[in-house]
Amino acid sequence: MKRKLLSIACVAFAAVLFTACGAQNQGSAVVQAERQIMPVVDPVTIRFGHAGADDPTDQTHYGALTFARRVEELSGGIMQVTIYPASSAGNDAEMFNAVQAGTLHMIDSANAHVTSFVPEAMWVDLPYIIQSYEHAEAVMDARSTVSRWIRPIFAENGFRFLGSYHTGFRHMMNNRNPIHHPSDMQGLRMRVQNSAAMIETLRAFGTTVSTQAFAEVYGLIYGGIIDGNEQPLGFVYSMNFFEVQPYLSMTAHFYNPRNYIFSESLWLQLTSAQQLIILDATEYAITRMNTHHSANQAIIMQNILDTGMQVTHITDENMAAFVAAGATVWPMFYEVIGSGNAAQGSVILDMILSYIP
Repeated sequence: MKRKLLSIACVAFAAVLFTACGAQNQGSAVVQAERQIMPVVDPVTIRFGHAGADDPTDQTHYGALTFARRVEELSGGIMQVTIYPASSAGNDAEMFNAVQAGTLHMIDSANAHVTSFVPEAMWVDLPYIIQSYEHAEAVMDARSTVSRWIRPIFAENGFRFLGSYHTGFRHMMNNRNPIHHPSDMQGLRMRVQNSAAMIETLRAFGTTVSTQAFAEVYGLIYGGIIDGNEQPLGFVYSMNFFEVQPYLSMTAHFYNPRNYIFSESLWLQLTSAQQLIILDATEYAITRMNTHHSANQAIIMQNILDTGMQVTHITDENMAAFVAAGATVWPMFYEVIGSGNAAQGSVILDMILSYIP
């Protein structure tokens, strides 16, 4: 028989946690509060898959390890997390299918993969829709109107959206010329993630687009098959792209979050106490990953500069040209974002923009 919370004090604790959970890097009472009384939990092993390297310095795996430790700590070791790194539970599509079917508990995934299962989430991949980390945190907060709109759609498709964390804004790299303006991208052969919004954005900038698997990109550039790709700063350095692409342009055209997504069917099988611990562990991991990300951006940029890579900072005038080109993409996805209603999709984007600090 599923156990109940121990006392009224635990019920009060639960109410506080549900109110605060899911807020991204908000310094909430959930992370800071001392827990003098904890609910009794039943044993469960959470199966957690991701595509990051099996390396604690990899941001994805670092987050998974942090999440696992927090779950075990809060449950007194009664709840365990088995991590399947480096796509050992399947590629992203296979892991999403497993989460949807209830054979894998949770996944850490880029948004581009989410859109194949929850098309309305395409809004995240629109160019220049998120304009700062503060804007992202306000929009992704579990209490925002945006979250109250999109999270039930995840549930309808078999997923429980737990939260998201920063991996940076994405920037342009290539091996032909510096990029100052969209006109400098005409004819470049650029790889982008397999997201319809991202593909159309690169086309709007004037490139020939390809969507090869990420693992193939370095070799394709080295072999002259493509001219470049776009990545957040961390990948520019950690994947040694500076060796084959001497030009980096700080276009910041896409905000690049990663998401913690749980199986809805398996979530509903958990007790309230188990759910509370998973929500706490999610926020705990996200807060630490965001702090780590913020602290390391200047270091990563200096490492990139030390490689000799030429970094171009875009002027306000030229950035306006990028933003204008990107704005032509938004109406293409109003209908998708609005669940078949283009007018509703436009209203939703206005709602997202209303959270700009």
